[in-house]
Amino acid sequence: MRALPLLLLVLSAACGPSSSVDEGLGVIQGIDTSENGITAFVRSGQYTSWLAEPSVHETRAPHGSKVRVFFNDVVARSLRDGNATHPVGSILVKELFEDDGKTLRGHALDVKVAEGPGKDTWIFYEGFGPDYTRNYYGRAHSTCHGCHSDGKDFVTSPLP
Repeated sequence: MRALPLLLLVLSAACGPSSSVDEGLGVIQGIDTSENGITAFVRSGQYTSWLAEPSVHETRAPHGSKVRVFFNDVVARSLRDGNATHPVGSILVKELFEDDGKTLRGHALDVKVAEGPGKDTWIFYEGFGPDYTRNYYGRAHSTCHGCHSDGKDFVTSPLP
């Protein structure tokens, strides 16, 4: 009879908590991939030197009506090469704007954290200012991967 409670304890620990938790993957391409690390990175604006869409534009994505996407060198090279699967370290940042197209209201970020295809190879993040306290964050995040599955290896934005 003792085995059943122990088995339930082991199974519940393996499933993890139901809320957002640090994925524990460390630094990838200079970015701390924890929720706090990604929040600090997008708020710093360090990505603004990356290849970017020329301007804020309308989008069909559920991130709001106006966006602008930035591509790090790793994912830009992979997209240019037409790769079916992107390499670890591929990162995209999407700036999310109010309907006026001028007021930045948040960010979405995708970072490839494991080799191969599949939703589990990406951390998805979406956060809104000014406090960024109720973010979507996680590996294969259930709110994010559905829409991203339409893209090539979960990347839906074309290069500018």
